[in-house]
Amino acid sequence: MSTPADSHPSGDQIDALVALFQQGSYDQLVVLAGEMTARFPRHGVAWKALGVAYMQLGRISEALHPMRQAVALSPDDAEGHSNLGDILNTMGQAHEAEASCRRALEIDPDNVQALNNLANALQAIGRHDEAAGHYRQALQLRPNDADLHCNLGYVLCGQGYYDDALVHFRAALDISPRLINALQGVHDILTRLVPQWHVPMMNEQKRNAAYHAALQSAVTPETDVFEIGTGSGLLAMMCASMGARSVTTCETVPIIAETARRIIAGNGYASAIRVVGKRSDRVALGEDLPQKADILVSEIFSSELIGEHVLPCIEDAKSRLLKPSGRVIPRAGSIMLALFSGDDLRRNLIAEDFLGFRLGGFNAIVSEKCTISRSDLAVELLTDDVEAFRFDFERESFFPAQTRKLRVPVRTAGICHGIIQWLRLEMDGETVFENHPGERSKVSNWQRVAYVLPEAKRLECGQVAILSAAHDRNLPWFRLEGVVPASAAQSAEAG
Repeated sequence: MSTPADSHPSGDQIDALVALFQQGSYDQLVVLAGEMTARFPRHGVAWKALGVAYMQLGRISEALHPMRQAVALSPDDAEGHSNLGDILNTMGQAHEAEASCRRALEIDPDNVQALNNLANALQAIGRHDEAAGHYRQALQLRPNDADLHCNLGYVLCGQGYYDDALVHFRAALDISPRLINALQGVHDILTRLVPQWHVPMMNEQKRNAAYHAALQSAVTPETDVFEIGTGSGLLAMMCASMGARSVTTCETVPIIAETARRIIAGNGYASAIRVVGKRSDRVALGEDLPQKADILVSEIFSSELIGEHVLPCIEDAKSRLLKPSGRVIPRAGSIMLALFSGDDLRRNLIAEDFLGFRLGGFNAIVSEKCTISRSDLAVELLTDDVEAFRFDFERESFFPAQTRKLRVPVRTAGICHGIIQWLRLEMDGETVFENHPGERSKVSNWQRVAYVLPEAKRLECGQVAILSAAHDRNLPWFRLEGVVPASAAQSAEAG
């Protein structure tokens, strides 16, 4: 006896659909649900089962039609509307997904999956505040859902609320330690907030020793110290261990500031060091800093010395937070340069041909200014060291932008690939730190910078390289303008 087309499936038939779903037998579920939609085309359960099966198999476009049929036949099924919203989200139809999810929530306001899917749609549309609100609402109903914590973490990260996002990514990992999206979220935030150069900075013994020597000659029991950029708290702890009367240090990034407080406390200096979670230009005298300091110390220099707005930062701190007779450590800094050659460095900066394949055209889309990420490469210098710019942090109160022409004698003949730049810090009258390119190091925070020539150039002894040098108070730039005989350079200087 045939079954009428508009009759309902039996309880056993529906149980069979549920069993296949629970077993994860989605291919079989597609077959059975497909047969049932043909036999019972006006019953929403079979259409819903078919749509869900396609969703689980990743066949999203095929899931759309059966799920539309399911909600048309069962308009009061909140789960069906939520599933439709999920499908539409995946297909990039966020506005339509929003409507489906809102319909689901009209039927069942506490449907967690509908709240999640609605938040996904709103995030895709760009309504991030609303999306975060719905993720939070879903978490109130299901606080131990790792995916919800992860989703909220990503929307908060997109809004720039990194500390709050980190809380939710870590909550997700507490629930599901191997959740890749949460692991990646923590990674993205930590690499953004805590750049990886922090570790080599802490481990660079030569740099640490230079700061220690300068501080040791300056700190006394009557010394008040102010530090810009707490980092790990190392310099602040040096000052406290030397018996400074007070040590105040400021740190912009909250997670670094809090970590530094824990490190300082763990080393027994919690009562001797005050960590202020502010930018230095927002540190208030009499509130954050009890009185003007005798020593201003910082290690906030970039590999180009003055990047990251170092000069305005020092100018402000000197004018507001340092006594007129106060000392600055380091007391001066120089941007150093030389013309360079060498196969090791060339291979890390310039694309070359291989087995007859011409690859040099790739150099046209590589910036001429390159950070040299390795400090263990052999470098051949064709000129003496040149001090392009010097900044006397202790004596000067303002550092204007500068432009110069440098005439640099060639001391060693060779193939010049460009200009290499490094920094030199005069810690005090005796101690100097320099990351000279002639010194190889396995651990280095401040890296050298190369300005690569468009084409390598042969230089001979007796020639003079003409370099343009400029900085805008934040970034330096150097370029080889030409090469002339020494006699021509001397005539130009005389003229």
